[in-house]
Amino acid sequence: MASKEVFTKTSQMLFQASKQHVYFGQINIILPKTWSWKPEYTGIPARSELESYITVEEGKVKTPKTQRRRNKCGYPGRYIYLHTDFLLTEGKTKWGHHENVLVHEWGHFRWGLFDEYSTRKKGRFYLDKGVWNPVRCSKSVKGKVGKGTRCNRAASKCDIKDTKQKMDKKCKFCPDEAETKSNTSSIMAYNWIDAVSTFCDNEDDETVPVHQRHNSKAPNKHNSNCGGRSAWEVMREHNDFKAVPLSASTNTAPIFKILRETAGYRVFVLDVSGSMQGTRIARLYQACKYIIQTRIPENSWLGIVWFSTSASTKMDITQVTSQQDRDALIAAVPLTTGGSTCIGCGIDEALRILSNRRGDPAGSEIMVISDGQGGLGASIENAKEANVIIHTISVSQAADERMILMATETGGIHISYLETGTITFAAAFIEILSSGVTSFATESTTLLSEKLDSLSSTTVSFSFDIDSSVGVNTTVSILQGSSTDISIEVQSPYGTVYTEQTTGDILILDIPGTAVTGKYNATVTTPTSSSVEYYVTSLPSGSEVVRISSWVTPINLDFLTGELPVIEADVMKGRAAVLDAIVTAVVETGGSESCEVALLDNGADPDDTEDDGVYAGVIPRFCLYQNGRVSAKVYARGENGTASVQDVFSGAGSPDSDEDVYNTEVLQDNFQRVSLPSEILVSNYSSIIANQDITAPGRITDVSIIDIFTENTQYGESRNFTITWTATGDDINIGKATEYELRISDDINVLINNFSNAERLDVVNANFTPKAAGEVEYIRIEIDAEESYTSTTFFGVKAKDEAENAGAVSNIVSILVANGYRIKVEGDVVYSPTNVTDEDITQEEKKENLTGLAIGISCAAAAAVAIIAIIIIVYVRKQKQKA
Repeated sequence: MASKEVFTKTSQMLFQASKQHVYFGQINIILPKTWSWKPEYTGIPARSELESYITVEEGKVKTPKTQRRRNKCGYPGRYIYLHTDFLLTEGKTKWGHHENVLVHEWGHFRWGLFDEYSTRKKGRFYLDKGVWNPVRCSKSVKGKVGKGTRCNRAASKCDIKDTKQKMDKKCKFCPDEAETKSNTSSIMAYNWIDAVSTFCDNEDDETVPVHQRHNSKAPNKHNSNCGGRSAWEVMREHNDFKAVPLSASTNTAPIFKILRETAGYRVFVLDVSGSMQGTRIARLYQACKYIIQTRIPENSWLGIVWFSTSASTKMDITQVTSQQDRDALIAAVPLTTGGSTCIGCGIDEALRILSNRRGDPAGSEIMVISDGQGGLGASIENAKEANVIIHTISVSQAADERMILMATETGGIHISYLETGTITFAAAFIEILSSGVTSFATESTTLLSEKLDSLSSTTVSFSFDIDSSVGVNTTVSILQGSSTDISIEVQSPYGTVYTEQTTGDILILDIPGTAVTGKYNATVTTPTSSSVEYYVTSLPSGSEVVRISSWVTPINLDFLTGELPVIEADVMKGRAAVLDAIVTAVVETGGSESCEVALLDNGADPDDTEDDGVYAGVIPRFCLYQNGRVSAKVYARGENGTASVQDVFSGAGSPDSDEDVYNTEVLQDNFQRVSLPSEILVSNYSSIIANQDITAPGRITDVSIIDIFTENTQYGESRNFTITWTATGDDINIGKATEYELRISDDINVLINNFSNAERLDVVNANFTPKAAGEVEYIRIEIDAEESYTSTTFFGVKAKDEAENAGAVSNIVSILVANGYRIKVEGDVVYSPTNVTDEDITQEEKKENLTGLAIGISCAAAAAVAIIAIIIIVYVRKQKQKA
């Protein structure tokens, strides 16, 4: 199998690049359950989507890439994506040898490193020591400057000594791919060069070979996000490097285990203690009935355990193969309550029946629903030891805070049902059951999920959009607060009317076949019910389905720190980024009010990278008004002709990555999706602190020089540097900052590590007031000197608010100066580019000028994509750690 050879070579290279600390001990290759069974396979239950794996699938995106959860230095990634073409290519790929690329991506994924190469958009050169220096690591890397894929085109306007104007964006540096290891260095910069096999180290450490010394001045993403530290300085903080290196003779060949997904094994562990009486147990019964009837996959296994003072099995692990099985499971759902709470009793009982059924319960899932506290004992450790995942639904703010812990410790999802608001039992169940390791493209997609309380009318109207990526077996489900007559009418975009009616508390309407694209209008009539929940789900119509996943960080928020939670959502079609979607989050804490947060993909803090399909926003302080749980629901919407899909985005570098054509697909129909991120827990709330401003503005991450204008005066040469960045807010990206603190230093480390000691630029007389968050700032720095411009000063900026809270230091840019220079700052610049001809401006740049400067392996016979998920167990010293 080709993948075995690839990962065997990668393991050996990883061992060498990590200085004999890390290699792949065991690799589990998980095949989709759609694949035929073979005797050499081992079964693994289908389960909720795993973090920390490598997914191999067929789709539009070709570039190997690591998908991150937080773009912070040292934070691990979510998964590595590989296209089947990459894995199955014989010999060297477009991005380099397989092992080079995979070790590069492992640096992102495992140790939270960033790319050290440059891009046309972010700049390929920087000013230092009187010349334009190429962005490279280390500075000893040899190569040439020119244009085109291999710098083989005429290098007009690529004179690195001409510092009187900005280097042409088409100019680039091409490292010599024939260089030996003694002259090349970082695999985070040049993964496509054969000789590269290590990471850069501290540039100030004389024991580090020159060719391995980090270049902290290069304005690349790693330096920006990691404060100029080298890859090895970041890596050494990881537990992988706490032990002494292994023997050089260590056998690094991985053990391969072929697994194939089988039907899932789950146990519902339901709280029936006295505090669950009334509407809680009634709503739980209704949600379980609905989920068992509609969402539990055919041929999967389900058991039901009740717990209060003790625990008992009400339905042993049963395979769902018929309606009779579903009816029996529904009959085992509780309607009565009594007794105290022993959550651990329920977990241990679930582990017992899973072990009885399967022998080894590893990979099974337990869903715990409780509003109580106590009785955990050693149950969490028991589940961890058995490799069983626990998902939790916390009922109300009174639920045990350790409900979150048991989910996070076992790799599960934790969601709260706070009774008021729009998040329901059924919605939480749907989120937990919505995806699998290898089959997200074949799972039902949630288009709509809402709850309405205190109805003032006997009719409820809503609409939903079916886009071309879904439409198969579309289901509209209505859950109402009482058992009474209920009917629904759904009209399609072409006038077809679908109707359904019943007497009861659940009504389900199925749209047969594949629903046509467009807007559907629904009307529900319920004469006596006081509340209604409605859900719209649909199966994908092909392999490239639009989907959304979301998360909130941190999970545990200490209110006294002034940190604010960040919500992020990944909107993709297949694995390609969906751009220009409208993404919002509704934040709920169980009260009568909620907050709405806009999530943006503009590259401004808290978002990290513009146009990568990851949208981010900050939960404002006024949304956090008590200790306890905070929940959110994220909505993603795309409008016809506005949202688009980009199939080429940042990933592993290649010699011609900047020359690739961006294939953008404009979506021709509307779409909508909904997702529930895990809850967070607020502690140490203080009303006194709540009225104080202790949250700093966000970090500015996109400072750049966009123009250099040079002229001769009677006093010598004068240069104007036009510098720009995106305005940040008062509290991260909320509101507007009060002032900017601009500083320069001839030592970049002073700006990074001791900003207040750098020379401050006076902008008091420049009429330079910060704009609203998200707007573009321009400032012109004029430097006059009689001597040659051969020295360098570095520029950085912080935003401050009215309470003197200062954001983190921005990314650093360099400016060429001369001895004895004079500097003048002019703010609020009306910018127009100079010294740029029309032929030098790309279509992307023209768009920028107008808007800102005007200022799995696919089976041939299968309709859906099947994905191979590769789980890697890393050997660090002599201890195994799952990655």
